[in-house]
Amino acid sequence: MAEPGEKAKGEREFETGMDESWKANMKMIFDFTLANMKRTYDEYQNAGLTSIHDNHAYVQKILSDAQLHFNSQQAIATQALQNAVETANMVSKQAVRHGDLAIDRQWNVDEVAQLVAQTSTFKDAIAAAAAAAAAAAVTEAMKSKDKA
Repeated sequence: MAEPGEKAKGEREFETGMDESWKANMKMIFDFTLANMKRTYDEYQNAGLTSIHDNHAYVQKILSDAQLHFNSQQAIATQALQNAVETANMVSKQAVRHGDLAIDRQWNVDEVAQLVAQTSTFKDAIAAAAAAAAAAAVTEAMKSKDKA
């Protein structure tokens, strides 16, 4: 007995049912089956690859948006820092000007006294204070004289 797929010795093709048309039909069926299997594989692979490409595009868009947001935050933070430095510089310059003015008034007391004397608001107060000081001095002198 012959193995399957082998011809028995002395058998002819038409005796085994393996004529050329049957072989051609079997080859065509086999080719169609292979083509169908390949197409099925390609379709599933394409669906998977399309999904992967879509996910990749989505992730790239999210990362791009996040980078833009980060850049705008950095710009705002930089601007805030520059504003803080500028404000500190202005405060420092103003303090220096006030310090210069205070030092100028310490060394030029006569200008301050002249301004106070010219101001009518303080004129009466200064006169009253001077009169009170003079009265106190006279009173003190009288008490000392009486005791002596």
